[in-house]
This record gives sequence, C-alpha cells and structure tokens, in this order.
Amino acid sequence: MSKLTKANFTKTRKPIIVLICEGRNKTESKYFNHFVKRENPYNLKIIPSEATDPKNMAKKARHIIEEMQLDNKLGDKVFCLVDLDLSLSQYQKVEEEKRKTNKKCQVEYVLSNPCFEVWLLYYFTKHPKPEISSQKVKEQLKKYVPGYTENFDVVKECGLQAKFEEAINNSKLKNQMYDKDQSILDKNPYTEVSDLLDTLLTYKNE
Repeated sequence: MSKLTKANFTKTRKPIIVLICEGRNKTESKYFNHFVKRENPYNLKIIPSEATDPKNMAKKARHIIEEMQLDNKLGDKVFCLVDLDLSLSQYQKVEEEKRKTNKKCQVEYVLSNPCFEVWLLYYFTKHPKPEISSQKVKEQLKKYVPGYTENFDVVKECGLQAKFEEAINNSKLKNQMYDKDQSILDKNPYTEVSDLLDTLLTYKNE
C-alpha cells in the first residue's frame, strides 16, 4: 500500500470552515457548537478570540490560515464574527481589514449591529426593536429568555434546534426592509448571521 503523502491528504480531506468568535461572549461558541456534526461535508472549527476588535480578530484568523494551511480552492472558509456596537470606528476597522488579501484563503466577516444577540432575537420575533447599545439588545433578549447571560446555550435551553429556518427567514425579511444604500450603522437591528447559517446548512464545495 502506498504511503499517504501530505499532498494526497490535503486533496482528500474535508474542507475546513473556521469561525473566529469574540472571546468575551461564549454564547456564540455554544451556539455554533450545535453545527459540529460528523456527517457534515466540512470540518467546523470554532475558535474563540481573546480580542474583540476586528483588527486583532483578523490577525488571529490569518494566523489560523497559516497554521492550518487553509486554501479557498479546497473549499476552506474563515469567518470573523464581529459586533459593530453602533460604532463607526469598529466598522472602519472591518473595512480596513477587508482590504488585506490572502492569495490562499480570504478572511470573511459576519457583522451584527449592535451585536450577535440580534440574531437570537429572530428565533422569537420577526420585529426586534432597535436599541441604543449591545447591552440593551441583551436586555431585550431576556424578555424571551429569562436569565440569559453571555455564557448561555440558548439553542439547548430553549429547544431551538428545529427553528433555524424560521430565524433565517425573519432575519432576511428584516434586512430586505433597509435601503441598499443605507449605512450599515443605520441598520438597527441588523445581522449577517443568517447568511452564515445558509452556508453551514447548504454547503457545497464548488
């Protein structure tokens, strides 16, 4: 039997999808852990970042790309989940990082404004209220999930496994209501997590 070379292994392995999550909010990691399944056509890696700003999260992502030798041509994808917190400087940092290219594997950004919890609200309502801060969004979520904290496994505790499609539809309908030329910071609430969920649920390696 011929020895399995590194090159052959790279060609036959499953594509790798990496999610870089903000380290202070464990809800994101616990949420996406529900998508780690052996039968997936990809290997999903969820990596908390000690940083919360886009620049250092992107730096972490680029390190992972080099360390794991990721390549878009093999179907690999790397996403940074960023909370904009209604902050212009936060958004400008994302735009700056987007201009940095990698020939092998480009970092993609999944933005939420003000924060990731906007996405969780779409499991419970079609019309989350706009809020003036991320903390206010979390307080709004507590009306549906009493006792919610940033360490909470919402999917498990609230039995949301069968409601992914409902949340996706609610989120997309809301996003379609915004003017396409409208600044993302004026879109409140807003999240792109539905697009990421589409990728995970319907992934095909082209």
